[in-house]
Amino acid sequence: MHDQVLVELLVIFSLSVAVVYLCHRFRIAPILGFLITGVVAGPHGLSLVSSIKQVDLLAEIGVMLLLFTIGLELSLSKLMEMKRAVFLGGGLQVGLTTALAGGIAWYLAFPANQALFIGFLVALSSTAIVLKVLQQRGETGATYGSVSVGILIFQDLIVVPMLLLIPLLAGTSAHPLQEIGLFIFKSGIIGLVLWFGARRLISTMLFRIVRQRDPELFILSVIVIGLGVAWLTAMAGLSLALGAFLAGLIIAESEFSHQAFASILPFRDIFTSLFFVSVGMLLDASFLWNHLADIAIVAAMVITVKMVLTFGSALFAGAGFAASIAVGLCLAQVGEFSFVLAKAGIAEGLLSASSYQFFLAVSILTMAMAPNLVGRAGWSGRSLAQLKLFRRLAVGRAPVDPTRKRLNNHLLIIGFGENGQAAKQLARRHEIPYIILETNPETVRRERNRGTSIQFGDATQASVLRHAGIMHAKAMLITIPDATATRNIVATVRHLNADLTIVARSNFVSEVAELLSLGADHVVSMQLEASVALCCKVFNAFNVPPVALTRDLEDVRSNRIHHQEISPFSQPESTL
Repeated sequence: MHDQVLVELLVIFSLSVAVVYLCHRFRIAPILGFLITGVVAGPHGLSLVSSIKQVDLLAEIGVMLLLFTIGLELSLSKLMEMKRAVFLGGGLQVGLTTALAGGIAWYLAFPANQALFIGFLVALSSTAIVLKVLQQRGETGATYGSVSVGILIFQDLIVVPMLLLIPLLAGTSAHPLQEIGLFIFKSGIIGLVLWFGARRLISTMLFRIVRQRDPELFILSVIVIGLGVAWLTAMAGLSLALGAFLAGLIIAESEFSHQAFASILPFRDIFTSLFFVSVGMLLDASFLWNHLADIAIVAAMVITVKMVLTFGSALFAGAGFAASIAVGLCLAQVGEFSFVLAKAGIAEGLLSASSYQFFLAVSILTMAMAPNLVGRAGWSGRSLAQLKLFRRLAVGRAPVDPTRKRLNNHLLIIGFGENGQAAKQLARRHEIPYIILETNPETVRRERNRGTSIQFGDATQASVLRHAGIMHAKAMLITIPDATATRNIVATVRHLNADLTIVARSNFVSEVAELLSLGADHVVSMQLEASVALCCKVFNAFNVPPVALTRDLEDVRSNRIHHQEISPFSQPESTL
């Protein structure tokens, strides 16, 4: 049995590699490749996979990790800062879309309870697709990115009440008022636990764990917290995904959230791809082919309706005309949690088999179009805002950035030893904005209490660097003594920002050439500079003229750097 699951996972990932590779060659969104993989490998395709339940389980883990990372990026305090985009923009978008989509379904002769359920399905958008594209383009901090994330958060939160309403809509709930009251009570208890955990328990626990300087222990602890909170919410009758989101919010209140995000990110991407594969497996390709015209028309209607209503909601929330247009394009597709609702609806008899297949086909078609729509959203909003017809509307109040207060042209300091402290002192003296990345939790906590702009995180991780604003920094100073980590940081940073000035420390002269080849602009050898300083002091005693001494020491620097023989087997010299 276990061997069979392993073989089928191998088939899925192997097919995914081939299909996604072709998608990249033809410039098609990779998410569409995962959907195609599911259609081909599923029971309605080549039937290469029979253990769909196991794949569904892994896909559910993917959704949990997705919501977990969203919570890590937000935190409770940031969630409250962007409450206008979340509650006003999100509430309007979900309410209007549910009402209009449900009204159209009722007009098409669906019973009122089924029509409202269809409205639920259409109202939700894809958090996975939108966030992935926005993060790849570095636009989660843009105005339209902020509002899009805020509305997506509301959608993810509203899934829980929607799931609770399904038995009521189906007429299978024996005591509806009692169940609603119980849900409100459970939500209150969970809110108190969340507040206490975020403010007291989790931060202290993670601080003690990080002090051990063991990356594996840290990752295991983050996973245990995420799974534990998800399990508690499931025991309370709520969803696992909501629990994972709440766990992310709890950890985000600590100073270790950026490192936790970087540690979880690879797992999230793997399992989320499985989610899209599992969605593709559910689709009957023959049904899609036989009803292609109707499906295409309904998909176009869904995209148009959601785009217009989301535009209006974002505009009312104060996003401005250009940003609101972009938000409408970003959230025009059907989301992954709609599939979770649809499965529950089938179990309760709210959807027939044919209606479910129709919904799947429409949803997958909108999701396939989503990456291109999201990718062009910012440009489309700005272009339309320049038209004379809309120029007067192209104003609005920008919402709070949900991910960070962005710095521009700042200094990023890696490590807070003697060199890092000196750089911070000079940056403050000359009023240069800066951010420090440090892996010693005690240092981070102490300096934060002193008002220092410092974050906990491993600078070899690209996501940690992005959180520190690497895309908008002007210069980076690497002060850590670890030669391997320094090489990794230089290579990663140069890939992320080609224009950044990188100044790095090296212990030995033999390390200078490699760091320069990796992209560092300047490398200072501690070995060489110490030797130069010693020579300067001793030859002053012999009354060597300062001008001549300065010239000679510069020659020493140049000769030692440019004539140093670099070999992987050579040992660093200890003297000049």
